[in-house]
Amino acid sequence: MNQQFKVMFPAWGKATGLLSIIMIFAAVLWLVWTGNLNIRYTADREEVIPIWNNMLPACLGIVLIRMIPYKSQYPSSFQQMEKQHLVVQSLVLLLSGILFAVALITIDQQGLHFQLYYLAFKLTTLLFIPLILLLIYRKMTGGQQNNISAKPRTRRQVIVPLIVIVVWGYLKFYSPIAQPEGAIVTTDMTELLLLVLVGFMINSVLEEVFYRVWLQTRLETLLGRWPAILLVSMLWSIWHVAIQGNGQWDIDVATVIANHGVTGLFLGYLWARYRKIWVIILIHGLMNASPHFLVQILFH
Repeated sequence: MNQQFKVMFPAWGKATGLLSIIMIFAAVLWLVWTGNLNIRYTADREEVIPIWNNMLPACLGIVLIRMIPYKSQYPSSFQQMEKQHLVVQSLVLLLSGILFAVALITIDQQGLHFQLYYLAFKLTTLLFIPLILLLIYRKMTGGQQNNISAKPRTRRQVIVPLIVIVVWGYLKFYSPIAQPEGAIVTTDMTELLLLVLVGFMINSVLEEVFYRVWLQTRLETLLGRWPAILLVSMLWSIWHVAIQGNGQWDIDVATVIANHGVTGLFLGYLWARYRKIWVIILIHGLMNASPHFLVQILFH
């Protein structure tokens, strides 16, 4: 860690991190206690797999990131930003993410109405509100605020994340614990490719930019690295109840925290460690459209 990096609210960070850890352990224990250890691994199908099959690749990915030597650096721009501005930006982004989750969970989650609402509200809360906020502050600071300092890319900065991606990808899609893959039934490949592309932009790209690049990066300066990762992972996981829940609120909430929450830790640590947006977008994209699925499209 950069020796000049200072957490602005260390006490709040410790409390937030501890609460998030308790939530993850409580969620796993509740699933074990109630015998609900099989989960839906995608919103597109009803099939279930053991929850450990999803948690294990993420956990081993975190261990691998930690084990491989790599000098990570925090962006300097947020350290130089006025504390009040950073707090306001973080709160607006955090509240916008909470609004997105609450809105999806509380509306009727069936049919085309939900799909249109989901798209409109996601664009509003995760894209338009943050962009307006950043544009306002860009004018206030004369365009001097940047999220990540631009630095020359080295071969090591590409190879090290690729090692993590390959190991995680093997465990997730090709190992004995890999998730099952369904066959493509549609014959309209143009429509399918368009849906994959739109889904990639709306889900993989937008979510990673909002949750990790915009929100987590700011919270790291306020709360610390792992408290920020944990908090953002909880926020990112909760809204998935709306698309993968079965109507049992205790089980649904516990499932998304244990499943997506742990996956969020993996994505968050990837971002905190490497600060390469293509890495987290690629991982997220593969989670939504697996290599098997992409191969079926290309060779259909």
